[in-house]
Amino acid sequence: MRRVSDLLRTPTGRRLTLVAGPWDAREVGSVVLVDEMRELATAAPGALAILSRHAMRSCDVLDALRLAGRGGLAGIVLPGPSGTTPETVELARRERVALLAGASDHSLSDTVLGLSAAVRADPGLLLRRTREAIDGLGAMEGAGEDDILRAASASVGVAYVVADLADPAANATVIRVGGRPDGYVCWEGEDPAAAIVAQVVATTLGRVRAAAREAEAARERALLALLGAKDTRTAARRARHEGVPVDGWHVAVFLRDPGGGAAPGAADPVLREARGTAAALPSGLGLRDGGHRDGGLHDERLHDEGLGDAGLGDAAELSAPPLVTRWQDGVLVLLTADERTTLVGTGVPHVPRAPRPSASGPSASGPSASGPSASWPSIAGAGVGTCQAGPDGLRRTASQARAAAARAAAGEVVRFDRLGVHALLAELSGSDSALVAARDMLAPLEHLGALSAQAVPTLKAYLDSWGSRTRAAELLSLHPNAVAHRIRRIAEALDADLSDPQTRFALQLACHVVLDHDCLPETTTTISSS
Repeated sequence: MRRVSDLLRTPTGRRLTLVAGPWDAREVGSVVLVDEMRELATAAPGALAILSRHAMRSCDVLDALRLAGRGGLAGIVLPGPSGTTPETVELARRERVALLAGASDHSLSDTVLGLSAAVRADPGLLLRRTREAIDGLGAMEGAGEDDILRAASASVGVAYVVADLADPAANATVIRVGGRPDGYVCWEGEDPAAAIVAQVVATTLGRVRAAAREAEAARERALLALLGAKDTRTAARRARHEGVPVDGWHVAVFLRDPGGGAAPGAADPVLREARGTAAALPSGLGLRDGGHRDGGLHDERLHDEGLGDAGLGDAAELSAPPLVTRWQDGVLVLLTADERTTLVGTGVPHVPRAPRPSASGPSASGPSASGPSASWPSIAGAGVGTCQAGPDGLRRTASQARAAAARAAAGEVVRFDRLGVHALLAELSGSDSALVAARDMLAPLEHLGALSAQAVPTLKAYLDSWGSRTRAAELLSLHPNAVAHRIRRIAEALDADLSDPQTRFALQLACHVVLDHDCLPETTTTISSS
């Protein structure tokens, strides 16, 4: 450990003059710049305090020596050359504080930096600082990233920050999760202890992130198991064990992904974007009922705040971070709150809006449209479920969100509660069993050769027109005779009596379910042929 006598032999120390006091009474643990005398009183024991001229205006040398002695400082450095008196010499000896004078041509900052570098380079101090910092980090089991960075910064005396990309002008060490780079711990300066501790900080953060992601993955698996379970009670018990807030009040947002998701092991930009947006939600976010006490919803349009104000009341907050996971043909975002008092009716999460589609694109008008969403450039459409309670409610709002998303055009957000009479069709189009049954019912139309591609849209237009060939011809831009010819072949292929009301209803429902799932809303053109 260095003493004042050792520092006086360094390049910076040679510019200092020992005026009074012992030069080796105490070990020097740090170098501090004192601009106000209260800072001298709070300096750490063993510090070498360098006083500015401003500090000396409010305190004379004798008072400074007394403060330094009470604090156990190793020495004080006066600004510029200084004389001495017998009283000063005696007080410095008695307080065991080295009194030094600086060179008039040397700046305070250069003195502080030079002496600090000399102190930090001492092997004994380096080992002690490093050991104390590492021991402190080892005692922070279960702490979060911010707490770890704060503690490490305080123990070493540098400011550690975490960045996705390393700044070329700063020191950096990589954080690894599962052997892969996952950010950097960055700091400034050339302190050897800071570099050693940074490696420990990066390793600690890597373990914290790995544990957090494993816990998140376990929650996602439990959530998916609950969504698909036949035994809801058992699946809900497992979900609770993994930390899924199944007993609160839930609102689901479903984001359709036209790409069908990333390949296993590959980056998933849609999922990453959804998680980033959900993670940015304010902690006080609530699911607001808009003041309605009749089970209705406030009539705000979804606005540009990222899954913003999710509507659980002013007093209700999210009980857990939003859960975001891949589910079926898209991404599910689940928002949950505990309180029921202000949670009347249904809550409405806000999804970011995009520029409106052009006149040639799909229409965003109509009772089911809630404004386009543009923070999700790779999303085909989004749906929002109603607010539901408990495990069964969680499953219900997720199903509603997916059903609503099935009726959303690209960049459009559709709320289930705004579907009106179309809610039943949305539920059916979002149901796998209903879709399978509808496709089985219409499967014979695949054998109509060239007509097979237009068979379902033709049948839907005919049935929606109450059997009017003229009206169906207008919808399909065909001659009524062409519609009649098509319908005759379709009825023969299905072996169906289109004059029977129940048959007409079943086929009309099947056409809507299939086209709602496979086609763009408000059109009769399949996605694959557009």
